[in-house]
Amino acid sequence: MKRILVAQFFHETNSFSPKKGDTTAFKKYVWHEGQEMIEKQRYVASDLGGFVDYVLTNSDAELIPTIGLEAPPSGPVTENVYNFALNNILSGIKNNLPLDGVFIHFHGAMVAENHQDAEGDIAEKVREVIGYDIPLMCSLDLHANVTKKMAKQIDVLVPYDCYPHTDVRETGALVARIMLDTLEGKIKPTMAFKKVPFLLPLFCTDEPAIKPLYDKAFEMRERSGVVSARFAHGFAPSDIEELGMSVLVITDNNKSYAEELASELEDNITARIPYLTNKYPTLDEALDRVLLDGAKPVVIADSSDNPGAGGFGDTTHILKRVLERKITGAVFATILDPQSVIKCEQAGVGNYVELDLGGKSDKEISGGPVRVNAYVKMLTDGNYTFKGRMGKGLRVTHGKAAVIEVLGNFVIVTSLPRQPYDLEVFRSHGITPEEMKLLVVKSSVHFRDDYGKIAREMHTLALKGYASPDPKNYNYKNYKGKV
Repeated sequence: MKRILVAQFFHETNSFSPKKGDTTAFKKYVWHEGQEMIEKQRYVASDLGGFVDYVLTNSDAELIPTIGLEAPPSGPVTENVYNFALNNILSGIKNNLPLDGVFIHFHGAMVAENHQDAEGDIAEKVREVIGYDIPLMCSLDLHANVTKKMAKQIDVLVPYDCYPHTDVRETGALVARIMLDTLEGKIKPTMAFKKVPFLLPLFCTDEPAIKPLYDKAFEMRERSGVVSARFAHGFAPSDIEELGMSVLVITDNNKSYAEELASELEDNITARIPYLTNKYPTLDEALDRVLLDGAKPVVIADSSDNPGAGGFGDTTHILKRVLERKITGAVFATILDPQSVIKCEQAGVGNYVELDLGGKSDKEISGGPVRVNAYVKMLTDGNYTFKGRMGKGLRVTHGKAAVIEVLGNFVIVTSLPRQPYDLEVFRSHGITPEEMKLLVVKSSVHFRDDYGKIAREMHTLALKGYASPDPKNYNYKNYKGKV
C-alpha cells in the first residue's frame, strides 16, 4: 500500500493590502487539522477534494493528513501562521516516514512577512526531510507567481486552466492521477519551467485575445509523451521579484522535449502580449447601460474591491453614484460593515435605521461611509451553499448579514468579507436576481460563470481599491520588471 501525505496551505497575497493573513483570518475560513481536512474535502469542488476523491476511488493508497489552512486574499501571511503550517507539515512528514509521495495544495502566490517566496521556501524545507527520491507534487491556482525555487523543488506543478476557476476539482484529480501513475512506475514526470516577463491584467480565459494560447496548450497535451502543458497568469498584487506569468510543461522522462515545448509555448505567449490588454469603462458609462431597456439585469463588477483579490469589500463609489443618479432596481452584493449589521439587528426587521454605510477601511480609497435611511428587510446568518459550477457544494458564510432597502435598491451588508461570485448570495438573502435591473458585485472575473446565465451585459470596473485588475495601478518595491 502506497502512503501519500497531504497538506493544504493556501493563500493569495496582495502585498498592498494593510490587512494581514493572521490566525484569526485563517480560523474564520479554513483551519482543519488531521483527519478532519480529509473529511471536509470529500466530494467538494476543490483541488484538495479532487485529489482526495481520485486517490481513494482509484487506489488502495493511504492518505496521511497534516494541516489544512486557507484564508481570504489579504496582505502577507503572518510569521506565526507561516511557522505553524510549516512545522505541522514537517512534523507530519517526520512522524510518518517512510512515505511514497507528498501532495501540497498551494496557491502559488503566497507571501509571508519574512518570506517573499513562501511556497518555494516551504518546498525547500520539505525536500530537506524527504530528499529527492520521493515525489512532491502540487496543484496551483491559475494566478500563481511560480518561482525558480518552486520549479526546482517541486516535481509536478499543475495550475488551473480556467478563470473563472471552474476546473479546480479536475486539476486536483489530474495531479492525483499523475501521482498514482508515478508511484506505480507508469511514468516519470519531468518538468520544464519558463518565466514570461509580463504582468497580465485579470483576464477571463475564454476571451478571444488569450484563447489561442489555451488552444496551443491543449494541442500540446495531445502529443505523445506529454503529461501536462499549462501556463500561469501570475498575480499582479503580489509584490515579489519573480512576479508574472510562467510556463510549466511536463513530459514522461524527456527533459529536452519538455524544454522544447515550454519554449514553444513561451514564444506563443510573447507574440500575443500586444493583444493581452483590457479596457475598463467609467462608472457612468456602465450605469448608462442600466438605463437602456432590457429584460435581463446588467452586472457591474467592482473589481478593485474584490475580497477574492485582497480588497476590503466596503468601497462605496458605485453605491454613491447609483443614489446620486436616482437609479432604482439595483442590488449590491456585498458591502462589508459589521457595525451596520449590528445596528440593523438592534432596529429589527420592518423598521428604518440611520446608517453610515460602508467605507470604513480607508476613506480615501473606499469612498467613505454613505449616510442612508435604511429599511431593514431581512436579517440572516450569512450562510449558504454554492450551487454554480465553481465550488459547487461548498458551504460558505458572510457572517451575520442584513438586507436593507435604500431608495428602491437593496444592499446585502455583511460581517465577513467573501467574494460573492455565486448567485446563491442573492437567493439566500431573499432576492431573486433575475428580477433586478442591476447587480453590483465585489468580484473580478469569477462571477462571470454563474451571473452570465442571467445577465444582459457584464462590465468590470477599475475604480479605487486595494485590488485593481490593472497592474499599472500598483507602486511596486520588489518587482523591478516592466509594467
